[in-house]
Amino acid sequence: KNIDWDSLYDVYRPLAELAVNDDQFFQVLARLSLELKDGHVNVVSPYGVSTYDFANGEKPVGAENVKSHLYNVKQAGGSIEYAELIRQNVGYIHIKTFGGDIGDYEKIDDILEALKKEDGIIIDVRSNGGGSTTKSQTVASRFADKERLYLKVKYKNGPGHSDFTDWDERTVSPEGPFQYKKPVVVLTDRKTYSASEEFVLAMRLFPQVTIVGDTTGGGSGNPILRELPNGWTFRLSSWIAVDPDNNTYEGIGLFPDVVVLNKSQNPLDDTDYALLEAMKVFDDQ
Repeated sequence: KNIDWDSLYDVYRPLAELAVNDDQFFQVLARLSLELKDGHVNVVSPYGVSTYDFANGEKPVGAENVKSHLYNVKQAGGSIEYAELIRQNVGYIHIKTFGGDIGDYEKIDDILEALKKEDGIIIDVRSNGGGSTTKSQTVASRFADKERLYLKVKYKNGPGHSDFTDWDERTVSPEGPFQYKKPVVVLTDRKTYSASEEFVLAMRLFPQVTIVGDTTGGGSGNPILRELPNGWTFRLSSWIAVDPDNNTYEGIGLFPDVVVLNKSQNPLDDTDYALLEAMKVFDDQ
């Protein structure tokens, strides 16, 4: 990110020395950590947790109001719910997180079987802050047409600025009792990041999939936890991630096929514009 750490040291070291108590000291460390603009970098103390907001303060409109468009809503554990759209013969799958129990994501086969009669499926990963790559890959594999490279990562492995491992290539392949080949729309927003972003990286490669919504958060991360001398802890990102074409998306995000900024100038407008745009994709089939 081309951050000049020497200059930041010159700014923040005097501020740290001026801190008269631990709370003030935490505020200095928190401000310093936010210079990275990385939601996977946090200072954790009894006085709070420093957290960078990938969405930059935006509160997407409509994601919580999608239920007015659904019927026959069912839960698949605590991480996934699925339903049918009222206006169309289209299924809806809401994946709230990829950090839940692995059994939730293994139910994807039963969910797809239940929605088999529909003309297509909308998968909503808006406000999904990630979790486990293994779980996101489990779901994506059910839509894969063939083995595809979707992600490359290299890990920090030394103190030097350029000390990294070689690239580790991640692929997704068809798995499960059957592959879902009907049209699929994946809904994204600025709060879609980490393992959820890796899900989008994989899904956007499949020919039947359209990504609709806002650009994702741009947070690949894979954070690790460390302890400071005073007992406080901090997280930091441990790898660099790129797409199959070697494009870095950290701090940038993944651009959708159909852009919908799911917010309104009117604070009383709770219309889910991204969902409405997703419905149009199936009208055009």
